[in-house]
Amino acid sequence: MGKKAILKVYGDIGESVPDMFFMEGPDTVSAKQVSEFLDQNQDADEIIVKINSRGGDVQEGWAIHDLLINSGKKISTIGEGKVYSIATIIFLAGEERSMMQNADGLIHNPFIPEYTLADKYESTDLLKIAESLAQEEEKILDFYALRTGTDKAKLATYMKDETKLSANDMLTLGFATKILEPVKAYAFYKLKNLTIMKETEEKAFFERLGTLLDSKIAKAFSRLPEGKNIELTDTSGNTLTVDKPEGDPAVGDKASPDGTFVMDNGDTIIVTNGMIESITPQEAEPGDGELEKAQAEIQRLKDELAAATAKVAEVETEKVAFAKKEKEASDLITELRNLKNSWKPEGRASGEGGQNKVDGIDLDRVKEIIKNSKS
Repeated sequence: MGKKAILKVYGDIGESVPDMFFMEGPDTVSAKQVSEFLDQNQDADEIIVKINSRGGDVQEGWAIHDLLINSGKKISTIGEGKVYSIATIIFLAGEERSMMQNADGLIHNPFIPEYTLADKYESTDLLKIAESLAQEEEKILDFYALRTGTDKAKLATYMKDETKLSANDMLTLGFATKILEPVKAYAFYKLKNLTIMKETEEKAFFERLGTLLDSKIAKAFSRLPEGKNIELTDTSGNTLTVDKPEGDPAVGDKASPDGTFVMDNGDTIIVTNGMIESITPQEAEPGDGELEKAQAEIQRLKDELAAATAKVAEVETEKVAFAKKEKEASDLITELRNLKNSWKPEGRASGEGGQNKVDGIDLDRVKEIIKNSKS
């Protein structure tokens, strides 16, 4: 069994400030003191950090946290009374983090105490202070979310409201990993009417009873704002419980029971392992206005198609007429060429039958063809 060393963080966190007799303040825990403690206990395998502190200097708290996790030793933390403000950062350095049953936690946004603002500040100084505070707030919030696994938005609300947390709240939110409680007397009490139970049945009964009482006690002592869970009924009459007081269900919300729920608005909610895995909206059907627009668009396209069809028919008609004229022109050219090749002087006109012919060519016919081609 490895050696354990106990570090007590009892008092405010900050650099040791000498009192009026130049003695170190006895109730202040500094990074320097923690570093010296680690040096003195290099042979220890585990450091148990007992905390009863209302917080203090932010940077000093971070320094103590970093010294602990970089010590190369197993770190366990125990909340004994107050685990407030920056002391929560030191508490989260533990792999195993226990809260005494009546201990409290407290989280809030970082601030500068009013007595430190006694000096004269210009507007740029105040802007720098505000920016620094915002950065520190985000740093702490990110660290809380990472170490506890609790939703960042929920933690941000609790920090803004300077929320005091019971031991059970610390466990629920993931700050603590367990609660240290005294042995429960009711676990050994036997009721007369249970004598007919088998030993295993009796043990199971008292375990269930203990769990029920733990739940009731935890609810009674919770410091978190109380809010009812959302209960939704799907189209089949099944009840879906979402673990938040208000708002719409969202992916990642804790919910029960597991299954698929089709809601009245058409959304399909799938719950797996106590968490909403997906929300699939129903495909929207076109409303009356959209339907009218669609019908008008269809009619417009039909009109365009009819106009295009008529234009095609007109073009085909013109194409046929053009082909006919082209044929007539070609025939005329052929006939004229033949006429040119067979033309002879007028003296050879036969005047036969009183017709206007030259060597058998009907000149009146030629004129008629030329006339028709022009029309």
